[in-house]
Amino acid sequence: MATQQPTAAPEPFVRLLRETIRERGLSLREIGRRIGASTAYMSRLVQKQRGLPTDKTITKMEKVLNIEPGRLFDAAGRHDAIAAKVFKNDKTRQLIRSLEPLTDEQFDNVVKKALEMAKKYHPDEP
Repeated sequence: MATQQPTAAPEPFVRLLRETIRERGLSLREIGRRIGASTAYMSRLVQKQRGLPTDKTITKMEKVLNIEPGRLFDAAGRHDAIAAKVFKNDKTRQLIRSLEPLTDEQFDNVVKKALEMAKKYHPDEP
């Protein structure tokens, strides 16, 4: 009977994970300890011998590695809990489609304004 090879996590996810681990100077053992995973699991993950971790584990990795929330999810081709919640809003599709024709500069201005509004209405949020 043939053994099925594991599906590796997507390249952008693995690349971001590897680069961040190197930049932070942490060992796979230390990261594993902090997120509740074995060193062997972390090693197989960065060697593309494991598939994507659970959303809970990805969230822990972002915190331990001080990665902007949602960035590892983006690299994995998944939505984090916040993005998933936003995408359930009926107006989200309309908003996203309205952004498509904007230039990079116009888009940056929209993002800046959205961040200002978020800060205004939710001043205690990070």
